[in-house]
Amino acid sequence: MDFREGPVSRAVRILVTASAYIAGAVLFLLMILTTVDVVGRYFFNAPLTGVFDLTHFAVLIMTFLSFAYCAWHGAHVVIELLYNRLGRSTQLVLDRLIGLAGCALFVLIAWRAVVQSVDVREFDETSQLLAIPFFPLYWVVAFGAGLMALVLALRLFVPAPESDEAA
Repeated sequence: MDFREGPVSRAVRILVTASAYIAGAVLFLLMILTTVDVVGRYFFNAPLTGVFDLTHFAVLIMTFLSFAYCAWHGAHVVIELLYNRLGRSTQLVLDRLIGLAGCALFVLIAWRAVVQSVDVREFDETSQLLAIPFFPLYWVVAFGAGLMALVLALRLFVPAPESDEAA
């Protein structure tokens, strides 16, 4: 059975792909924003206000919305120095243990992001220059971490492909 078969896997694949497209769009917008800021700063002595805030937000969004895409395609960096010397059964057990630990970690990150978003909203925390509220960004972190945990949970039952040319 292929990892991408079934209604749950199909729904997760759609979410993962949509998240990756959003992360890519944010990267493109960040590129334009940075270019305009640099041109304005060095040629017209008129930098854009709030680029520092927007850059931090964009990096956070890109990072958490792209984790699951990499995991879905088995594209995360893996150090196989000792791993390849282990037997196949030991590798499978190790893969499951690492996947379980990663899943638990990302569930914890998602949970704490939701809890923290409530506190941040209650205290009305905002960015310094543009006064953009922080709490929606915690929801992005929670969504991205939750999606990553879901992908890792699916990988516990169906391993990642050895090489994924579509990635």
